[in-house]
Amino acid sequence: MIGTGWGSNGSVVNFDSQWAFQRPGLLLQNGQVSIGWASYCDAGPYHGWVIAYDASTLNQIGAFNDSPNGQQGGIWMSGGGLAGDANFNTYFATGNGTFDGVTAFGDSIVQLGPPGSGSLPMLDWFTPFDQNDMNINDYDLGSGGVLLLPDLPAGSAHQHLLVEAGKEGTIYLVDRDNMGHYCSTCTSGDPQIVQELRTVFGQLFATPAYWNGNLYFAASADPVEAFSFNAGGSGLISVSQTSFAPTDIAEPGSNLSISANGNTGGIVWAVDNSSFPNACCQVLHAYDASNLASELYNSSQAPNNRDVSGGGLHFNLPTIANGKVYVGTQNQLVVYGLLPQ
Repeated sequence: MIGTGWGSNGSVVNFDSQWAFQRPGLLLQNGQVSIGWASYCDAGPYHGWVIAYDASTLNQIGAFNDSPNGQQGGIWMSGGGLAGDANFNTYFATGNGTFDGVTAFGDSIVQLGPPGSGSLPMLDWFTPFDQNDMNINDYDLGSGGVLLLPDLPAGSAHQHLLVEAGKEGTIYLVDRDNMGHYCSTCTSGDPQIVQELRTVFGQLFATPAYWNGNLYFAASADPVEAFSFNAGGSGLISVSQTSFAPTDIAEPGSNLSISANGNTGGIVWAVDNSSFPNACCQVLHAYDASNLASELYNSSQAPNNRDVSGGGLHFNLPTIANGKVYVGTQNQLVVYGLLPQ
């Protein structure tokens, strides 16, 4: 990649596997696999990269560097995956790094188009007004993952939306058709985006979840929290929480998964990894998605430690399939399901 940034030879920045570390989940869409990269513990020189491969041949078909003439801008997202839309565009959030709104996009939400001529074209982006302060104080926007929300009805003011939050605990609701770029004259918020709820919870190291008109977040040392979305056709997020889980999820919070039977029987699944890095024991929680105050189950309840799992991880995600919940630990895969009757 042409550039004079960190680790370049003066004119080209090459992808360097010595410093690049895969952080977000993979994205498979339209026959391509896209991978995002940051570093290990901010060791550098590094940049934020997205590299796309043909899913059949694994030949590289596109690449993007978010700071070719600068430094950092890692794509972290705490294990959350790169997001893709119906037009095969790719979305992600970046962490601390150089920002100029031209070739450098630290602490930004970025939209890339499908690959062409060996590159991934940048289509649109949003950067908070206080990006410089975020960069100086290590308030990575990209500590949280990007969630694409269900399309609103045709004729809505903003039909295609995404939501994201990071270490500041601020929720950003952004129009994917007009992401807003950067407001250089703003001092207290970002009026060019759809909605901004500032510092509503602690640091977020996770991707939010959506179900049946509700958004769920599990920030560090906070309870799982629910907000309503598009109530009364507003196209907005409620300004305050609609329900809370009864206990906090310890640092670093949790990525969340939802199981449901359509619009009924919703369960929010979260993992408390406060035991990390000790060998025991993470805790799986299940909450009523309609009212988080109702905890339906946790893996510490059963007698004789029957359901206790292994040691915690930083950013694992409970996965639901075929009526079972799968949770990775430091040294095992734990599968939860209904006991035989």
